[in-house]
Amino acid sequence: MKKYISLLLLTAVLFSCKKDHTPAPSASINDPFIRMDNAASDADHQIYLLYKSTGVPVLYTDTLTTSPLTLLNVGYHITSYDSLVTVRYLHSQDDVLSGVNFVKDEILPSLGAGLRPYSILLADSVYTYNIYKQQVILNAYLGLQTLAVGRVGEIKTMPEDVLKAYKKDIFKNILLTQLAQHDDLLKDFYAVSAAYYNKYAYGDGSYPGYIPYQPKEAYGLLTDGTEYPGYYPTGDQTTDLANYLDVVLVLSADEFAQKYADYPLVLTKYDLLVKVLTTLEFKMP
Repeated sequence: MKKYISLLLLTAVLFSCKKDHTPAPSASINDPFIRMDNAASDADHQIYLLYKSTGVPVLYTDTLTTSPLTLLNVGYHITSYDSLVTVRYLHSQDDVLSGVNFVKDEILPSLGAGLRPYSILLADSVYTYNIYKQQVILNAYLGLQTLAVGRVGEIKTMPEDVLKAYKKDIFKNILLTQLAQHDDLLKDFYAVSAAYYNKYAYGDGSYPGYIPYQPKEAYGLLTDGTEYPGYYPTGDQTTDLANYLDVVLVLSADEFAQKYADYPLVLTKYDLLVKVLTTLEFKMP
């Protein structure tokens, strides 16, 4: 009897070990961001072709898949969910096509593989609210899952200067996030004006905490509208970087050099910043 029980136990152990070592495969789950072809829609077909050539999904709705239903969280971040960000979606296929061509021709060529967003959402409008509950229209908003681009329906009628500023806002959203993760690359850029950060320019600089009043550019800083006659705050390095991107991403190298020809510190910082952006595989527009 004992021998029979031992045999049963041994059989059970062997059967259980066999089950442990041959697990059943899980059902495969497709990435909901994968774009499939739809020959019945010119917009979907062009989105599919762009996805096949670049790997970047372009979206124009928050519905990623219908079976199962999977929705896009525009404001999702690793540490938070920005519930104040609101998106109004496009209803014109012509506007969607215009947006796809804009992304293909004007945005992706400047972005190396490491800079490309997880997906790009084409929208009629993107907006949020400030602390005073006033609506703030955004040209672009970068979340973890997507880069939402607003005003897509206006692209084809934008004047050249407006289009440049629009593209700048899109690139700036992408680059500021990447630069925050590679802050060490900017140490030489910041060092040029480090002695002038968080100060005030006024008079001859004889007052404690003040530096002599002269054009911001003499300190390697860029004018940004916070200046008053005879007085201005210099800002910090975060403001400094944002101000440079506002100009560097709009002006050509020759235009920048001409505009700031009398300010060697500005020209030095331009070269340093362009070097950093090139390191990140960003191609100047």
